[in-house]
Amino acid sequence: MAESKQSIALASVGSSAVLAGIKLIVGIATGSLGILADAFDSLLDIIATGITFLVVRFADLPPDENHPYGHARAENLGALAGTVLLFTTAGWVLWQALDRILINPAIPEITVWSFLVILVSLAINILRVQALRQAAARFKSPTLAANAANFTTDILSSLVVLISLSLIGLNYWLPLPEWLIRRADALAALVVAGVLLYVAWDLGTQAIRALMDDVPQDLSRRLIYRITDLPDVVPDSARVRLRFVGEQPFVEVTIGTPRGRSLEEAHQLTEDVERVVRAELQQADVLVHVEPARTAAESYTTTVYATAHRLGMNIHNLDLYQLAGEVRVEMDLELPVHLTLAEAHTHSERLEAAIAAELPCHTVVEVHLEPRRDDVQPAVRYAPITQQVRQVISGLPYAEMIFRVETLLTEEGIIVTLHCPFPGATPLTEVHTQMSRIEHDLRRAIPNIVRVQIDPEPTPPENGQAVIENRE
Repeated sequence: MAESKQSIALASVGSSAVLAGIKLIVGIATGSLGILADAFDSLLDIIATGITFLVVRFADLPPDENHPYGHARAENLGALAGTVLLFTTAGWVLWQALDRILINPAIPEITVWSFLVILVSLAINILRVQALRQAAARFKSPTLAANAANFTTDILSSLVVLISLSLIGLNYWLPLPEWLIRRADALAALVVAGVLLYVAWDLGTQAIRALMDDVPQDLSRRLIYRITDLPDVVPDSARVRLRFVGEQPFVEVTIGTPRGRSLEEAHQLTEDVERVVRAELQQADVLVHVEPARTAAESYTTTVYATAHRLGMNIHNLDLYQLAGEVRVEMDLELPVHLTLAEAHTHSERLEAAIAAELPCHTVVEVHLEPRRDDVQPAVRYAPITQQVRQVISGLPYAEMIFRVETLLTEEGIIVTLHCPFPGATPLTEVHTQMSRIEHDLRRAIPNIVRVQIDPEPTPPENGQAVIENRE
């Protein structure tokens, strides 16, 4: 594709050079301002098509570290350079035309070469415009499109010059007004200048809009409407920024989604956003940023957990109580074991203030500080302690519920792990109550127990009987 674009641009350079040379020779020989204007237009075409050739080569380079969006904007710069050349040509032709119309009218010499060069120019430009338009549509190239528009003006200019030369030639057989004959060539040049100015303005406007990231007026609104229509997007949270680099759309989307969603749910939402954006803009490069957002229907529990997570804190054992005129929040806050009480209290105060600011009514927050050990601790299995725990358990009224006992001896004390079967339909609150009773009795019987971990099983042991397994 890149080679095809470059070959078309190079062929355009060659044809512009041939036409400019022929027109310049004939224009000087005959003194025709119209032909000279056309010649200078063709000379600038050489520069314009040369720029086009260089631009399409540069624009096809892949993205790199300095140009993450690629190099396609070079085509807009090339179109802008062509616009400057068109304005320059139009200014010179306009000045010469007004001089010959108002001050120095003259009748150029008409020869067969005058008509021949214009006819050849018409034929070449018609073929060239067709090729450039097809290539611009195929490769979506604004630079080739600008070249096609430029050579379309050359066709119109050549037609105007041909008409003016025909009027001067008809003067030998038809009695035409002398003022018209003396100024026909300059009037043709004036029309050429006007066409050049019109085309230059149109091309320049398009190039500047592209370089200024101008997009269709309602495109962002349509994208926001499509995105907000997704079920997991918080209303009025979607923001869209987009740009076109060449014909490639780049879209950046920021959306809010209810807090408490998982990473997988957030990722699925980004996939949905990309899908609806590409339904509007095919092949768009879409970047989606998801932000947690609070909604009117958000539960107090979600608010508390989200607040703690935002502050980088871990909490558990969360309970909320609705009292008259206030909400009471109680929780355990996990903090590193190496902190002092003053340092830990600073963290808890931050959490309390953040929760109170989030909840809509008067809130009382009570925080229990719990040291958290992040490093692996040394531990051993000690048979005498295991036997002591078994003896205590065997004397408890619910000993038949416990079918596995494990103990560990650590630097801080004894860790006990119990496995207890419960019917699968037992409410979790009842299971927790029974586990708390077991823990309380064990701590009372063995004071140096620092932790009791109870693992409830939904089914009894395979033999259907509760037993205490020996594990040394």
